[in-house]
Amino acid sequence: MPHRNSRRTNPRPRPEEGSEPEKRRAILHAAVRVFAAKGYHGCRIADVARQAGVAYGLVYHYFQNKDELLESVFAEQWTILLNALEAIRSGPGTSLEQLASVCRFVLDVFRTAPDAVRVLILEVARAPDSLRAGSTRQTFEAAVRLVSEMVRRGQETGEIRHELDPMVTAACLLGAIELTLTGLVLGILGGPSPSEQEIERLEGQVVATVLGGLASTRR
Repeated sequence: MPHRNSRRTNPRPRPEEGSEPEKRRAILHAAVRVFAAKGYHGCRIADVARQAGVAYGLVYHYFQNKDELLESVFAEQWTILLNALEAIRSGPGTSLEQLASVCRFVLDVFRTAPDAVRVLILEVARAPDSLRAGSTRQTFEAAVRLVSEMVRRGQETGEIRHELDPMVTAACLLGAIELTLTGLVLGILGGPSPSEQEIERLEGQVVATVLGGLASTRR
């Protein structure tokens, strides 16, 4: 192991040395970690700068204030979700397989980016409407509509029960996923530090519970 003061031959570029998008992204991701650890009201811009390893003033170069940082976190995470839903909807697989992929994708986000999920679950409800960039009626409607299209296609192929309203079904599925994520964040499900195996078990149970009520008996 090299001494902590030894010179590295290929030092990793600091955020200040990267491109504009890279610097902004480094600050944004640092904000996610700080918001998750301290909460929106408990953190300062200085905390974000320290976490990102950048100068205090550089944060203000990209974001006007802490409010805009939180808005940008919300907007980025919703963009990721909507893009994923669109990719699943237009990709291969039966409708039930696609809906299972939706459940697994969202719950996998907790496995790979627990801080981002924690911020979304805990801070969206506390933030004023003016700070909920991306968390708008249009965003929720887009997510529900994408999932409802998977349901509707399943009804057309006979996989999914015809009497179900696609929009209501989509809202129920997304609601079940959201409450499962809330349970994970609060430690109600899986304990304070759920293992990979525990998260996989929860994914399987959500898929079985939700999709079990959708499948047509004529299949």
